[in-house]
Amino acid sequence: MKHNISITLEQKLFREIESSRGREKRSTFIEYLIVQGLKNYKTNPQLKTMPALLAFATSTPLEKRKRE
Repeated sequence: MKHNISITLEQKLFREIESSRGREKRSTFIEYLIVQGLKNYKTNPQLKTMPALLAFATSTPLEKRKRE
């Protein structure tokens, strides 16, 4: 079962998602990004603290994050 949630994104992040997703449905693409982010979060102990996670999220370009 899937759950419906609502999130707020900065305009720059929204545009980056829109330009990266191609023909993929937005919700499917964002779900994919969340899954990849959780995998990264679980395998990188330094990301276990919120300041480190926020620093990573704001300093790493989306293109690089997709390849990791």
